Amino acid sequence: MQFEIVHEFDIPLDAIELAVVSPRLIVELAPRLRHMETVSQRCHEFASGVLERVWIFAANMKVPDFAKQHVTKEMLIWEERSKYSLKTHQANWDIFPQVKPGWQKYFHAHGTYSLVPRGDGAARIVRGELELLVPVVRAVAERLIVNEVKKTFEAEAATLRDLATLV
Repeated sequence: MQFEIVHEFDIPLDAIELAVVSPRLIVELAPRLRHMETVSQRCHEFASGVLERVWIFAANMKVPDFAKQHVTKEMLIWEERSKYSLKTHQANWDIFPQVKPGWQKYFHAHGTYSLVPRGDGAARIVRGELELLVPVVRAVAERLIVNEVKKTFEAEAATLRDLATLV
């Protein structure tokens, strides 16, 4: 399943970008993620104009009744690894579920995160592809996951607005 999320900002790109690369982003974002049990930052390394970041998420999500016997707590934990370049104003990101190695082959998620100038402001465009290789419930489960992803990016957009106006 492919998805795209666009947020418009009436804030200049350079101010939004400072918020994107700020080590405080995760600290300010976490309280807004009510659908997450925990959010933490494992890595935030900025060198030569490139930010390498690793965030860990643990969802606080109600598992539908039909899936409860198959979905464990560990399946709701994942790692997001991204590399953001100041030169291109773009990141590539990958999601790695924190499940048994043999189960990792059933889930793939990756994409891009771009900032583009728009008049006096900027837009953030998140494009992603998510694939859950499970029979029967695949389409429903993918839609549920993308819905949670959208909630996270909505909260991040609000946090970027707040951080960018403080800079």
